[in-house]
Amino acid sequence: MTRFSSVLCWIVLLIFTSVFILPDISVDAATADSEPASAEEVSDDFQENDNSLSGFSEEADDKSGFSDEAFTDVVDLDQISASSDEERLLTWGGFIKEDLGYSYDHEPTYPEISKIRTILNLKASLRLLSDWRAEAVWNGFYDAAYRNFGRDKFTEETLDAYESESEIRDLFIDGSVFRWLRFKLGRQIIAWGQSETQQITDVANPRDNRELGMVDIEDARMPVLATKISLLADAWEVNLVAIHENRPNKIPTVGSEFDPLVRLRNQFTIRDEEIPENSAENTEYLVRVFKTFNGGDLGLVWADVYDDSFYLDFYSYDAIQNRLSLTPRHQRTKTVGFSGNLVRSSWLFKTEFARKTGVAIARNQTNLTQQILNAALLAQMTGTAYFPRETQIIKTWSQKNLLQYMLGFEYSGLDDITISLEGDIEKIEDHDDTLGSKETNGSVTLRCDYTALNDTFNATVLWFHLTDSNGDVYRINLGYDLIDALNISGGIILYEASKTDAQVYPYRKNDRLFAALKYSF
Repeated sequence: MTRFSSVLCWIVLLIFTSVFILPDISVDAATADSEPASAEEVSDDFQENDNSLSGFSEEADDKSGFSDEAFTDVVDLDQISASSDEERLLTWGGFIKEDLGYSYDHEPTYPEISKIRTILNLKASLRLLSDWRAEAVWNGFYDAAYRNFGRDKFTEETLDAYESESEIRDLFIDGSVFRWLRFKLGRQIIAWGQSETQQITDVANPRDNRELGMVDIEDARMPVLATKISLLADAWEVNLVAIHENRPNKIPTVGSEFDPLVRLRNQFTIRDEEIPENSAENTEYLVRVFKTFNGGDLGLVWADVYDDSFYLDFYSYDAIQNRLSLTPRHQRTKTVGFSGNLVRSSWLFKTEFARKTGVAIARNQTNLTQQILNAALLAQMTGTAYFPRETQIIKTWSQKNLLQYMLGFEYSGLDDITISLEGDIEKIEDHDDTLGSKETNGSVTLRCDYTALNDTFNATVLWFHLTDSNGDVYRINLGYDLIDALNISGGIILYEASKTDAQVYPYRKNDRLFAALKYSF
């Protein structure tokens, strides 16, 4: 067993031992979540990803000890409170959070105290009419770790992306024109699909991938400016979406600890990322037909969007320096797929499938090296020293079709414990030996959630595994509500890779302990 696996096993053992021997402490349960919902937590009219299972039955209610008359009084009070909230013209809230990170196994070029981040989130909701509302969410942070370690030790790109940030996240109006017609315009989250790790049919929103494995999908989605029209008929819903803002995934920058191009920067010149302009011609389109039924739901999706992940395109070749320049660009792709889930007793089964056409797949190093040798030979024969992109003398990628599959389940039959398992597979159609990716790749995600003390304590153990020895990510989160509005949390994340060519290998020394204190208002 490896060092990281041993550490993980001991931590898991200690956590669950301490949890199960805790005394039976009675804690008053909060009647409502006082923390304002983030942009990602705002659900659609019919939320496809609402996979929660009720833990209450009619039999349990009969044993509660309350008479029908007393229970009616309680409901009336709740209705009065809810009615009062609905009559408020303006509601606002937010949170302030202090995030700390300690990277104990880092290289000396990175700080041990890797995060001292203060986050402020503000949210306001305005009731325009009885069926219309406007909402705005702003989020900003400042990370003192970079000044503490020395700003001169980091690239400008890293400081711009990690030291501070200020952005308007959600900013939209939402309402019903008729009972069967709903309209939403502005920066918003459009959360479709079932996978917790891969973008299969969930292709509307880019993701914040700056910290590998540290952020769950509901917090990683980034809102985009879009128009969404929903047609409603009983259990059916049709969504028509036009996205007017091209935002790629947020990725680690040059010089940062999770730089995805760290292996290539010594061999090639990597230029600035090219992002498609926001124009009518570059508008993205999506359609979903969604059906709810007893115990589950099913969604069919068609999308014509830009891939949020970049590919490296040939920009130029300098024969004198024998140097190839590459530009990160984004390919327009089309997606056809479906997703669905089914609840049976304590089990929730979920699946997702998509076929994506026009995907850019990188060519392998052998093929690229041969092309560079051919270019150098041509330069000697013609006396040409510089070949720009227009010559297309080198091809760094091929256009292929991609099949994506996901199968998974969640089990909640154990007291206060939910276990989920998900398997994802990608298959390249018409695969050939020039490609840098294997014909089939996959990943497995295992997650275990435990709650205790009237839901004031929670623990999460997560394992993400890339097949073919491409690496593993382990994460443990612990959280406790000191009071309704104040939460303290902490945990550890580990990166493990045994092969030097593994995807996770460059980040194997980025293990981190983390802690946070969050106050919601």
